[in-house]
Amino acid sequence: MNITSMMNLSYEMMSVIIAVLFILMIIIVLLYITLKEKESAKKIMHLEASIEDVHKEIYKIQKWIMENDKRTQDTKPNTETFKVMADLKADILSLQHGLQSDRDYFEDKILVLEERLRSLGHFNAPSQQRNEKQILDLFKNGYTIDAISKELRITKSEVEFVLKLSELHKGEIA
Repeated sequence: MNITSMMNLSYEMMSVIIAVLFILMIIIVLLYITLKEKESAKKIMHLEASIEDVHKEIYKIQKWIMENDKRTQDTKPNTETFKVMADLKADILSLQHGLQSDRDYFEDKILVLEERLRSLGHFNAPSQQRNEKQILDLFKNGYTIDAISKELRITKSEVEFVLKLSELHKGEIA
């Protein structure tokens, strides 16, 4: 074989190899496109299922809203109900007024009794009441028992006693 025939052969061989490589590359590209198309189809199917679920939820919500609208239209305010409620309100107000007048009456009676006890000498002196008020005020302002006893020049036990008695009225201390 001479060099010319070898070159022809090699040119022919090279063109065959290039053609095979080109065909192989086309096949790989087609396989890649097919795989990507399958992935896209799966994603589209998933998206369609999601959209269908959303449509179902929207339908349920619309149906729920329509049912609630019907219920609210069916339950229009009843004038008899309002009248009964107004009567009940009037009764409650009269009860509140009665309770307040009873409370005022009993407070007056307690004041009269306190005055009688004071006159008999069995009740705190006014200065003692002022000390109790000062103790509670100082305690509310964050003073300790020691500081209160020093400030008012009374014993710690007196301060503790007043504070223990006042715990019955926690709203005054807190």
